[in-house]
Amino acid sequence: MQIVILVLFEVLVVIGVSRLVGLGFRSIKQPLVIGEIVAGIMLGPSLLGLVAPDVSASLFPPETLPILNVLSQVGLIFFMFLIGLELNPKYLKGQLEVAILTSHVSILVPFSLGTLLALGLYPVVSTAGVSFTAFALFLGAAMSITAFPVLARIITENNLQGTRLGTLALTCAAVDDATAWCLLAVAIAVAKSGNVTGAFPTIIEAVLYIGFMLTVGRWFLQRLATYYRRTGRLSQLMMAGIYMGVVASALITELIGIHLIFGAFLLGAAMPKNAGLVRDLAQKTEDFVLIFLLPVFFAFSGLRTQIGLINRPELWL
Repeated sequence: MQIVILVLFEVLVVIGVSRLVGLGFRSIKQPLVIGEIVAGIMLGPSLLGLVAPDVSASLFPPETLPILNVLSQVGLIFFMFLIGLELNPKYLKGQLEVAILTSHVSILVPFSLGTLLALGLYPVVSTAGVSFTAFALFLGAAMSITAFPVLARIITENNLQGTRLGTLALTCAAVDDATAWCLLAVAIAVAKSGNVTGAFPTIIEAVLYIGFMLTVGRWFLQRLATYYRRTGRLSQLMMAGIYMGVVASALITELIGIHLIFGAFLLGAAMPKNAGLVRDLAQKTEDFVLIFLLPVFFAFSGLRTQIGLINRPELWL
């Protein structure tokens, strides 16, 4: 019971501080999400843990952090589902090739710069147990991965998710994210076994699952949309089925190795864009996710940030 009380108090503090700091950032024309991340950094070891370590240890003991993490991940997957749900496919007609090309160029440049940077950083920050190839691949992949949830939050804050620009940006970010996670799988395979063949299962399974969702998954969801049009309402049973599908899709992509946010986004993108269905589903989902769960995710990201670990000039460089 003590853990439950503590977690509830943590959520209360996180949401309150995130909202206050977020509104402060919004007042200076900055995205709300930046304030939420800064709020997490303020509550974490980088500020509160530095100036009041006893308070920090009492407020965020290690045993409660996994519970906060679960809450944050649940909020994240449903947010990414909403982003996919509100994606407007009509703006992608004739633009899909542009989105794919743009996303891969946005990967190629930072990945190349990251691998070049590894030449200077490897002797400074790496250990003897890590090969240069694995180190360079990890650094390149880390610099290539777009902060998809942050981008999505900024786009939704500005009500751009239904526009041509917003749709193109989100599609590029989705392709970028999936490709970068496959690159990370290659880096992990090289680190573990010294060759890239260990990454092939992840890449093949990812392609197969995307194909499955855009064919069989979309067919099933179309049947669901037809039922909605016939009945004219979104029942609790339908909601339960859709929510189970969101969690299942996120779980599958996490098990494949391309992160759970992609599965949730993919299911939302595959949903038929029936105006009534999208509107009802979004209305029943978004307020609780955006106001309660999502700030926990961004604040938790800040809580895990330890700026003090960058304690040498070369690390800041």
